[in-house]
Amino acid sequence: MKANRDLLRRTFLVLRKPPFYASIKAQEIEQGYFLRHPKRDLLLQRVNRDYFVVPKESHERVQSKEVRLSKAQFDFLWPFTEGQRVFLNRSIFLIKKLKIILDVFLGEHAPLMLATVNFPTLAASKAFEHLEFLGEEVTGREEYETISLAMYGAPESKGISQVGALPYVIKDGKLQVLLITSSSGNRWILPKGQQEPGMTAHEVALMEAVEEGGVLGSIRADVHTRCQMSNGSFLQLYALKISKLLGVWPEEHLRLRRLLPLNEALELMEDRKVGRAVKRLAALLKNDI
Repeated sequence: MKANRDLLRRTFLVLRKPPFYASIKAQEIEQGYFLRHPKRDLLLQRVNRDYFVVPKESHERVQSKEVRLSKAQFDFLWPFTEGQRVFLNRSIFLIKKLKIILDVFLGEHAPLMLATVNFPTLAASKAFEHLEFLGEEVTGREEYETISLAMYGAPESKGISQVGALPYVIKDGKLQVLLITSSSGNRWILPKGQQEPGMTAHEVALMEAVEEGGVLGSIRADVHTRCQMSNGSFLQLYALKISKLLGVWPEEHLRLRRLLPLNEALELMEDRKVGRAVKRLAALLKNDI
């Protein structure tokens, strides 16, 4: 049964790298997904200097159907995974005769670290004593699967300091997004604010869009991502499909707003890390166009 299989591979958040980590040779891994076609999803993968494509039905477990690619083939396909990628260093080692796979995520998924402990028997799994560098167990949690990390970013945590919205519309088959000015008036940004007690992240994103940008619409709960902003804090960003722009709104005297084609909006945004997050969301919205 699936529950029993899961007990043979248990996954944990990593609080800190084990003291011997620096002495272990790590594999450098890039993974990108062809998404939005559920029956034909593919994983594109580079492991050091080896290149593969892996069908959906195998890439979550044993990669028995992987197909080796040349570097030229990989380089041709890689751009199609824009906005749906993860980068990590993977180390494999033994502790108490148990095989442990430690993934240290890089780039916008940092500082996330996950360790998967492999057990020979269910009894060994149930008797497992927590290692000092392991944190919360996340076995079976979809948000920590690699494909979810690639699509939506790392799950919200105490490190998330703000929640924001990417208001968008489709006009003449092209994506347009709404930017507002910062409270100082000298930067073009997205509506965002602090997480509020008693409110979901979706509700905060919608509230900030209304208050700061005069935007009414619907949050796309399936289209979101996480990024670290240039000031070091984290932002959980949700796509918001615009239904109406209000003529009067709470902060109309504090901010300007502009509805712009995606490329023009990206040029105006100073924070390049947020800009990359916007590009990821735009890639996920391609089926709306």
